[in-house]
Amino acid sequence: MDNPRTDIENWWAAEAMIASYNHVYQVTYKTKYKVHGPIGISIYDGAPIASFQYEFLALSADAQSVMDAVLSYPIPEDRQYIIDVFHPSPSDPALKEQYTKFAHEFARTGPILGFSLTGKVDAVPENVYKASTIQQAETANHNLVTEGERIHVQTLRDKHIHSFYVESEGEAVGWLQLVSVYDKVGYINQLYVLKNYRKRKYGTALVRRAHAYAIELGLKRMVAVPSDQAMHLYRRLGYSPLLYFSAFRPNGLRHE
Repeated sequence: MDNPRTDIENWWAAEAMIASYNHVYQVTYKTKYKVHGPIGISIYDGAPIASFQYEFLALSADAQSVMDAVLSYPIPEDRQYIIDVFHPSPSDPALKEQYTKFAHEFARTGPILGFSLTGKVDAVPENVYKASTIQQAETANHNLVTEGERIHVQTLRDKHIHSFYVESEGEAVGWLQLVSVYDKVGYINQLYVLKNYRKRKYGTALVRRAHAYAIELGLKRMVAVPSDQAMHLYRRLGYSPLLYFSAFRPNGLRHE
């Protein structure tokens, strides 16, 4: 990227996250991503990804230049947006003050977790399979779609998107998507276990399988942005926070 955040030690993790999820969305939904001065812009339009159509990413620590770039960017009146601002500590009151003075309200803060891969993974789960064909994906989807999940078949041909599903009694009960587009870093873009099968180690099995495959690909590190439910799983497997991002949205009509 053009504006590396030298103020954040593990900025590479943010770069890996941004490159990875945008790659998946571009392959799956034909979305767009571009860098506009101090900001990155993910343009989702009508893609069923979020309630907003534009996501601005602060690639600079200078809040004024970030906001100038956001406010000068031509966004149609009927479109919503959100701004993600990265910071090294869990809480940054000064950062919140900077962005709220621009008539934006704080929405949430989340961590970006990291994990260093070792030479091998012991006891690779036997009930986790890689979806490499349309038939495998659709077989897994037969059960996954009951809770709105799906392995998109257009991702199967992409060499940087790898989907795995875990079975119980011959039925898929969860899946994981590993993205390897960023050099030497794997990103877990999706981890989901069906509600009736949680707390049975299926999520752990999926992550361990992803680790084993990442090592096969020659990756050295992993990155994930966990849901609240998955945080304990990742921490138990050795993931730790590398940096954080806070989301801000404009006051008034344009809300997430």
